[in-house]
Amino acid sequence: MRYNARFTELAGASPWDHASHRDLPASFSLAVDEGWTRDDRGAWLLRRFQAAYSGSPEAFTDLTGYEAAVNGRGIPGLDLTGPSRSRAADLARRGVAFSLAALYRLNEEHPDHPPAVAYLTISAVDMDDEDVHVADITFVTVHEGDPPYVKDLEQVTTGAILAIDSAECRNPLPPAPPITIRA
Repeated sequence: MRYNARFTELAGASPWDHASHRDLPASFSLAVDEGWTRDDRGAWLLRRFQAAYSGSPEAFTDLTGYEAAVNGRGIPGLDLTGPSRSRAADLARRGVAFSLAALYRLNEEHPDHPPAVAYLTISAVDMDDEDVHVADITFVTVHEGDPPYVKDLEQVTTGAILAIDSAECRNPLPPAPPITIRA
């Protein structure tokens, strides 16, 4: 995992150490369950996201841009409460959980796929004089002749960014820890 300096500042020291199935939003869990496909142009796409995408593949000059558009989503966070810093850490865990689960599924379904990367970004949005953190996730694969989606993570200055490579996702996402109920 690679990340810019701002990532640990916003998301905490290591959201990847604590991510589990509990952090996976239902819509993202469905996307993982439906798996991946490779289209006739060579783009690697999450099936659920491809089915919901209404843009034209021909509008893109490269496959990387098309993959990013189809495989990109905002991370659900309307249910999160508490201080903005806590929200950023929760969004990071959700994004990491989705990244790990989706890339693991890609590895399992298509062991010969090209290297793939999940990019998780977290940024602050000024909402009525209060900063609220939002997060986005996208997946791309390496295509010969296409520039990388993000060349240098440290050059991203508008927020935090984390890149997770598919080679790092050889194990399934840990199950959710049991919930302790006190009487």
